[in-house]
Amino acid sequence: MTIFRDPAVLWRRITNRWRMTFHQGDMIILFITVVMLLMPALALQAASWPVDVRTIVPVVIIGTLLGFILARSHYNEALAIILSTAYAGVTIIIVAAINEPGDLLPNISQVIIRSIQWLIDLTTGGINQDNLVFTLLVAVLFWFLGYNSVWHIFRIDRVWRVIVPPALILVTNIIFYNGEASLDIYLILFLFGALLLIVRSNLDARQWDWYINGISAPRNIRMQFLRMGAVIAAISLIMAWAVPSGGLQDRLDAFQQFLQSDPMTQFAEFWSRLISPIESDGPATTDYYGSDSLDLGGAIRLGDQIIFLVNVPNDGTRYYWRSRVFEHYSNGRWLPSATLRVSDFSPPLDINYDPNIVGSSRRPLNQTFTISSAPSRIIHTAPQPVEVSIEGRMDLLRTQGEDPNSPVNLSVIRPRRVLNPGDTYTATSLLSTATAFDLRAAGTSYPEWVSVPNAQMPQGISPRVVSLARQIVDEAGATNPYDQAKAIETWLRENITYNENLPQPPTDIDPLEWLLFDIQEGYCVYYTTAMVAMLRSLGVPARMAAGFSQGEYDAAVGQFVVRERDAHTWVEAYFPGYGWVEFEPTSAQDPINRDGDEPQPETQSILPAATAVPTNSPTPLPSPTLVPTSTPESGQDQPPPPQLPSLTPTFTPTPTATPVIVPTIPPPVQPPPQDTSFLSFLFQALGAVLFIFLIFVGFILVLLFLYWWWEWRGMRGLSPISRAYARLMRYIPLVGLNIEEDQTTEERRDTIVRKLPQASRPVSAITRNYTHERYSNIPENADIPPQVTQAADEAWSSARGHILSRWIRRFIPFLHNRD
Repeated sequence: MTIFRDPAVLWRRITNRWRMTFHQGDMIILFITVVMLLMPALALQAASWPVDVRTIVPVVIIGTLLGFILARSHYNEALAIILSTAYAGVTIIIVAAINEPGDLLPNISQVIIRSIQWLIDLTTGGINQDNLVFTLLVAVLFWFLGYNSVWHIFRIDRVWRVIVPPALILVTNIIFYNGEASLDIYLILFLFGALLLIVRSNLDARQWDWYINGISAPRNIRMQFLRMGAVIAAISLIMAWAVPSGGLQDRLDAFQQFLQSDPMTQFAEFWSRLISPIESDGPATTDYYGSDSLDLGGAIRLGDQIIFLVNVPNDGTRYYWRSRVFEHYSNGRWLPSATLRVSDFSPPLDINYDPNIVGSSRRPLNQTFTISSAPSRIIHTAPQPVEVSIEGRMDLLRTQGEDPNSPVNLSVIRPRRVLNPGDTYTATSLLSTATAFDLRAAGTSYPEWVSVPNAQMPQGISPRVVSLARQIVDEAGATNPYDQAKAIETWLRENITYNENLPQPPTDIDPLEWLLFDIQEGYCVYYTTAMVAMLRSLGVPARMAAGFSQGEYDAAVGQFVVRERDAHTWVEAYFPGYGWVEFEPTSAQDPINRDGDEPQPETQSILPAATAVPTNSPTPLPSPTLVPTSTPESGQDQPPPPQLPSLTPTFTPTPTATPVIVPTIPPPVQPPPQDTSFLSFLFQALGAVLFIFLIFVGFILVLLFLYWWWEWRGMRGLSPISRAYARLMRYIPLVGLNIEEDQTTEERRDTIVRKLPQASRPVSAITRNYTHERYSNIPENADIPPQVTQAADEAWSSARGHILSRWIRRFIPFLHNRD
């Protein structure tokens, strides 16, 4: 208790302990390491990956500091990594819970529950894009990056093992990011820190050489080297930035070709199923809407290259080539609502809808697609496909929650393998032939599975948008959902100017409010979002469909030619008895005029429809050459209309729906009933036994690995006596002994025997035989007698038993107190 009564003694103890842990320059190197590790994390956040830096930054700092303490401790590598893993689990969960709204203890519970749910979806094929879980995964990665860095800096001095892992993350992010934010500053700061760490590593090597050769060096040489290294690093970075990067694009193109391979495509699908995509614009490919989000962004640029050819009758039918649908909208971002992924690897791929989903008044359409310029990871079809000739995977939304027998809505179809240029597939879809008279008489008896995901008001919608929708339909005198949809469609076509060169939407206002009341210009994503939001505010189920418009018909080849500039979005509204029906609010596209409609004027401008490239999955494909599309000057100079136009469509009496010959729709395939027979029970029991057996095998493999790690790692070429001594030195820290490097073999024996008197005999045998072997005149290649090998093995086996017994007793309180 003397140290507590004497502050000077206590302060001296603390100071000595600090100097033993932190050597000269360690704090600066720790700071450089933390800053260098933060660069990839902050670059991920700048590239709009769904990570919470409020969690990542504290985790990096705490993980690096705890890793430094472990690196300076007497623990061996295996025990240190186990302790670091335990610290990581506790720290990351607590930090993530602190950053969630609410109280700490309930937040910890929620973090754990959401992580478990993510694991369940991972193993059952579900779709779970919880951003919190992605943040936790990134936090775990950066925790171990911090631990790895300080271990290889302060313990074994392998500086390239520190630099390469975070460099791969940073460089990969920079290569694949194609947004507006600049990530160069993160790369510059990372390289600057990496160069300083290389300077420090070389200095340590030189200082060791000086020590071995008895050369003295100034005490402040470390700081001088770091200062000179900082100047040289800065000059090197400036010169490197000025060097032209000729040939870089060719190497990037070759790497992107590798990313188009089937294994990488399957990994990308796995990633997109569990990780929500980033918000940035990715490289443009034929998979324009294959990713799982679509944002209301700024200017777009789409080229003129041919994406695919479609062989269908040119009979005046209005065609769309759909890639996917989006149901969920929130604050400028569209997401799908699909919760289930189903694979069908026995072509043809059949999609069997419930009759309520497809509805009546439809005719089959056979299509043949030929991929043209770039690989595709999406199967495009006309809306409501029922058959595709190739095998693939479907993202589905159940119509009745988790009921496995409920019908499903189709979100997107992906091929099993990438569709390369020249590949061909056929598809059959059911096109709507419903007239305006039919749709006016459809009524409003929406099933719950339609209204829940497709009629709820989107999050973040301004009340002004809702009021505008009501004002439009009131002035048009629209009293049924179809006339209301046509009134909104007409208003958008007449009052919003088509413009692809939009500025980025402001962050402090609803993008739709900005579109409708401020700029009054936009492209198809804005038109579609506005119409869907206004229809939902009126209680009409609607969703966004994405893909391509029909393109241009080439009579020479007898096919529709679909180009990059034809990328498009449109509206699908649901009508009871008739299913999903298309609407075209974009003024740059021709209107859809059905029998019973008042004909609408042609397109507002001659510009082809184009749309923003959606957020790509983390594994992108090569970018095509983008050709900017010009916008007519007259469109931008037109002032916004002073008031809403008076819409007076001609209404006709609502007749009884005209009988139509409806094609036979395949009945939905119901899942087979659960088998409760003895055979089913036997299979379940065998599965459980197999699972337990695999766990047992895994446990044995872990034990074998630990045995090799402790007993044989680094022992190649040693004699039995030297091997026993090396094992003794490796195991002895388990009992809390810290053997000094300058101790002789006999001094080490005495230290161990004082701590483990019961192991005196085998420890003495090992150390004395080692001394005899090391310092006697025995030839290096002399044969070792079998009895010497046996004696060394027996001595080590006995010593190991005593060490492990003492190590186990350290963790049992009542036995530990008896030691």
